[in-house]
Amino acid sequence: MGDSLSDKFSRQRGLVNQDRLENLRVSYCEHNVPPPEFIDAMALLAQQLGVKGFPCVSKNSDFMMSWANSSNNSEKLTDLSVIEVAYGGEGVFLDGTPSETPSSALFEPALATLAACLAWSEILRRSDCYTPVDVPKVSVSVNIRVNETSMRGSVQDLEFGLDGIDSFMNIRPVKDGTAHKRVSLRLDEKTLLVQELLNKLRITGGEKNTQPKHPVMHFSLPTPRSIPSGHLTVVGAGGLGTWALHSIVNGLKNSEHSDLEILVFDKDMKVEKHNLNRQVIFSDSDIGRPKVEAAKDWLNRNLPSANISLAYELHDGILMKEQSEIVIEDEEGLSLEQLLIESSELIQSKYEALNDDEVRRQLASTDVILGCLDAMRPRVLADLIAARKGQCYVNGGVNGLFGQYTEFSSTNLVNLYGPSVARDRAVYSCQEDGEVPLSSLAITNAFVGSLQAISALQHLTGMKCASIGSVNWDARSNEVFCNLSDGNLNRKVDVKRIEDALWKPMTSDIILEDSPLKEA
Repeated sequence: MGDSLSDKFSRQRGLVNQDRLENLRVSYCEHNVPPPEFIDAMALLAQQLGVKGFPCVSKNSDFMMSWANSSNNSEKLTDLSVIEVAYGGEGVFLDGTPSETPSSALFEPALATLAACLAWSEILRRSDCYTPVDVPKVSVSVNIRVNETSMRGSVQDLEFGLDGIDSFMNIRPVKDGTAHKRVSLRLDEKTLLVQELLNKLRITGGEKNTQPKHPVMHFSLPTPRSIPSGHLTVVGAGGLGTWALHSIVNGLKNSEHSDLEILVFDKDMKVEKHNLNRQVIFSDSDIGRPKVEAAKDWLNRNLPSANISLAYELHDGILMKEQSEIVIEDEEGLSLEQLLIESSELIQSKYEALNDDEVRRQLASTDVILGCLDAMRPRVLADLIAARKGQCYVNGGVNGLFGQYTEFSSTNLVNLYGPSVARDRAVYSCQEDGEVPLSSLAITNAFVGSLQAISALQHLTGMKCASIGSVNWDARSNEVFCNLSDGNLNRKVDVKRIEDALWKPMTSDIILEDSPLKEA
């Protein structure tokens, strides 16, 4: 499991054999060298995955990256050590198909990242680096079975512990007809002994999934009709949001642009070390800083001509027509909305974030909203903002080795997943305070974030709907399903449906599809 569970790669150790991954040897074909954007994307992902010594010299490599330049590549495709890659305005290809149409410079960073994600996933598959099952969380416990009838009083009156090791106690009955109780001591994972035990964890068996795959994504990216301009809203500056911003900003650097405004939401009050393996715009110097503050600094450095604004959290009050609409309370009778407002005021005063009125003014003029969130209710709120404006909502989610991108143009999250999605406040996150733990890998975040970037850039150049409607990717099998947009934009019927699910009493809760993926 590696050297430390609190290190940069702690959240990906439930998905890969980190020791094997770190020692992968990958080179480039000397005769068919990929373009610089792809080489940069491969290097950045290698850094975030933790691959040492990348790239290596050809004679020492286990895998060789080759740029496809001929339609006759059947011999290369049978060589498991060669990965054939190409991308352009007509799609991304790992089946030996060459690119016939060069992509616009605006989209090339995102396309290069998509291709690099598919390539790295193929390398990880062929080298058997993926674990046979996702492991979102690992802990060590000491279980003590006691006979409570042997004492006077209750086991609850006793204290159990291990000398020198912090632990968290839980007592529950043993359901075997005895009066025994099981005292479970979950040991603090930061303890050296616990880390030594966890580092010895190995998961073997299951079906091998190392046969070569050659994924293909067919789509069309027409030449932009105008230079990028307008207002972009990114809700969430974690794995998805930072990769979306990374591809957007690098695309803008390649192209002429003007009058850009970017509004970034994120409620996380500090960047943590384990964020650095997938939240691409942050560095060691950002650890401990609020994400929105670190994101603004990065954007100002890399896109100084744009106007950057920050907001803490997208909450119900921002969308309400009248303040009396929200009546949701927690168990102690406190208004959850008031708690959100108080938290928002704290960050506004300390980190120069916008107040609610200023956020509303910016959202009224935004041209595209990207949902890069770790909870479902704020995703539905973002969907509602877009629906009220008659705009597409660009949603992304990851869960372990699965990634999902959807642009909602003629339906909405509530129609797709059922009304309960609007009431789901659980935080599915790789953060320490996430209610539902998730493992996460850089390539799934980069893949979905780059698709959201393509959508954002197309909207900022005047397109009502992006070219790509939805994409689902299973990195473990490296299977990708890409659906084109039908170009039909009709959000009028969505507004009432979403508002009812958010704020009216629930009458039925039929789930129409599988649960949506969560950001990690």
